[in-house]
Amino acid sequence: MAANDKFADAQTSLSYTIYKPGKTLGLGTNKFELIPCTDQNEPWLYTKFGGSVRYLEIMQSKAGVTCSDPAPSKELRGITINGAKAKVHVYCDPAKPASFAKCTSADITRVGGYLKFTNKGVKKLSPTEIQVQAFGGITYAQLLDVARSLKSVTASGNTLVAPYSSDVILATPAYVPSPPAGGSDEYRCFLLDPEFTVDSYLQSVRITPDNLKLSHHGILYKVPAASVEATKLVDTQAPGLGWPCFGDTGIPGAGAFSAASASSWISFWAPGGNFRAYPVGVGMKIATGDQFVLQAHFHTSSQTSAQDTKASMQVTLKLASSAVSELKTLLVAAPIEIACAPNESGPLCVRSAALLDLANRTSAKAAFQETGLLLICGKDPIRPVPSPISDCSNTLRSPMKIYGATGHMHQLGRSITITHQSALTSKVTTLSTRPIWDFDNQSTDWQSQPIQAMPGDSVKVSCSFDIGLRARLPEFKNLSPNYVVWGEGTRDEMCLAIINYTD
Repeated sequence: MAANDKFADAQTSLSYTIYKPGKTLGLGTNKFELIPCTDQNEPWLYTKFGGSVRYLEIMQSKAGVTCSDPAPSKELRGITINGAKAKVHVYCDPAKPASFAKCTSADITRVGGYLKFTNKGVKKLSPTEIQVQAFGGITYAQLLDVARSLKSVTASGNTLVAPYSSDVILATPAYVPSPPAGGSDEYRCFLLDPEFTVDSYLQSVRITPDNLKLSHHGILYKVPAASVEATKLVDTQAPGLGWPCFGDTGIPGAGAFSAASASSWISFWAPGGNFRAYPVGVGMKIATGDQFVLQAHFHTSSQTSAQDTKASMQVTLKLASSAVSELKTLLVAAPIEIACAPNESGPLCVRSAALLDLANRTSAKAAFQETGLLLICGKDPIRPVPSPISDCSNTLRSPMKIYGATGHMHQLGRSITITHQSALTSKVTTLSTRPIWDFDNQSTDWQSQPIQAMPGDSVKVSCSFDIGLRARLPEFKNLSPNYVVWGEGTRDEMCLAIINYTD
């Protein structure tokens, strides 16, 4: 065994078998990291070979434990690698149906791809789930060569110190959702203390749910030190774990869309959302004494089994090594006014009844959010006009650099576009667009270069919806039709732009 073999060192502290590549296409080791997975599981091993354009990545974890979250891809016909059945994926864009349909293993050279398989355990060690992926012109044949070259190692006896040991890992308690009568959604907030003793900047945020059958989304908010005691009081006064919250954190002074809230939006998880690493040179500032609130949206259904009664979420924070420009969040939301389809009928197809139902199954203030959005966006709150199209513009009052944009809708969404328009030149720049909305693929679009926006410029979010989807989606099978307004429930809708910027 070679001296200073990190693979052998990693094997010393792990119960699953570590495999080392015999071939890396001449690419040198760029990263070798043991990364925490969840509170219950040991870390997974991440290795990278090559640079920032042409590179290989190998991820290894205990079989049956999912720690990494690949981006959307097309799965091709399976193959066999050293006796193990392997899945072949190509990172073709599902938002481009024509090219996606024609995507083959040859496209790995162009867009990248990966192989995923489980290798057997060696010498009483557990089996290992392995993902080998390539980018930057590496061919499918070369990717296969690397995967086939993987061989098990023998523990060196030297414990490898995880490079991520300085990262902060927080987790909510395992919670059993109990939606109000007549509802299937519950919103619960949990206070998380990072125990920072110095001002810190978040380089990345990852929110990982442990039960996708119950978890609809999660939003991480920062609670300034001055509001922590008030938040603790809300927590202690509520029965059970955490406290009920809808639309925001539910603490004094908080608001869903107010920039002056007692809590501010940091990051979120929704289906398909991936690892949130901020651009180089920027990060979210967390001052000494600040804490976090994680709002978890749980959704139960008739298909929820007795084994899927509780859920929790883990938050992994990676800190920047030095001070960077402070990244902030701007929310631009549009009101939702979608009437029942012509072939639908029922008491909740009446707008007033639907608003009352929304309040009963979520909170009393839920109906007021839609009214507030109508006012903010220049619509008539007294006689709103039903439409499958929704939009809203926010006029900027101060200069900012826009780094990224994320769109968010629910199951009835068809498309969403976020734009910036210059007041000086009238030039419109698309920050993010999803011509075909996919609820299970929600991610942030970071700009190749930050966009300098000036006072008077506007940021606009535009959405389209298809009420006809309600008759075809299983989520609505046992729900009576309803007039749809803004809300966080599965049967409600959103048209939301999340803008990341610096002053």
